[in-house]
Amino acid sequence: MVTIIDRTLTTFNTAGITGRDLNHFCDLLFTCGVTKIELTPDLVDQLSFPVTAAGLKQWLGGRRFFLSQILPDLLASDGPGIKEPKPLWRLEPNELVEKNIPVSKLNPRTHQKIRITGLEDLMTRDYPAVFKALLNSGIDTLDLCPGNQQHCATAIALEWLLAGGQSISCGFTNHHHFPPLEEVLMGLKLSQPDLFTGDLSVLSELRDLYEKLAGQPVNKMKAIIGTDIFKVESGIHVDGVLKNPHIYEPFNPQTVGNQREIVLGKHSGRQSLLYKLNDSELSESAAHSILKHIKSRCTQLGRNLSDRELRTLASEVQNDKQTEIYC
Repeated sequence: MVTIIDRTLTTFNTAGITGRDLNHFCDLLFTCGVTKIELTPDLVDQLSFPVTAAGLKQWLGGRRFFLSQILPDLLASDGPGIKEPKPLWRLEPNELVEKNIPVSKLNPRTHQKIRITGLEDLMTRDYPAVFKALLNSGIDTLDLCPGNQQHCATAIALEWLLAGGQSISCGFTNHHHFPPLEEVLMGLKLSQPDLFTGDLSVLSELRDLYEKLAGQPVNKMKAIIGTDIFKVESGIHVDGVLKNPHIYEPFNPQTVGNQREIVLGKHSGRQSLLYKLNDSELSESAAHSILKHIKSRCTQLGRNLSDRELRTLASEVQNDKQTEIYC
């Protein structure tokens, strides 16, 4: 079983995080497919764990923890009207030792639990040979957390798992140059759909909560979770996506809690207009005239038109044409 570790919360300023938001963030991470969540001692305090965690905290001092789930399989009841209990959380020590050194210098006798960091340029090297050396190193627990300065961390992470790696560390969106969690999860879902059990439809909710906790917006065109990635404006794109969504969409927008949206702008065509106005009988001359005004208005505003603005504009243009004909 592949272990997916999320490190996002370890880089947050914990002062502004409420216990309620923290619990909700962790719940969403587990729902979307995360196996373990890395936490600092301060975050453990905010999760309000029972006093049984105090001994563990004292033993580890200032080191970090993993939060994992205890699935309720054994507690589930088949009785009528009885709901399956919610999975419980548990703390465990994070004993991974981070190493940013050449693979050839790894010594399994020194450390049995290692997290490999760095490797930003691995895609330009013989990465299968590097992965083979890591997997044959004899290290008991080996986690990979490649850097993303070269924007290749997602590819490295997925190649590592396909090569037989059992653990990968990520961070939500592009946070802290970790492999983007949402991209790794989607890659696993598309490449190993029978094995992936996470629910990615919560990613939009997770994005909104992340923006609140991190105090910074996620790029609207961010892969997988961007709010605008399923907005379609270009005429030929609209025509294609309405005929067959798979032409332009690698996955259904609802898979990640999003939805497709046809927008009207400078690059829109007749097909987009007919779709938005829901008027298949609109004449070609009327459509041409409305599109001309749309493109002029969008250029003036520097943005797309809302549905309400579109209907108002279309009504004005059609009324003007009727007046011209009457006169």
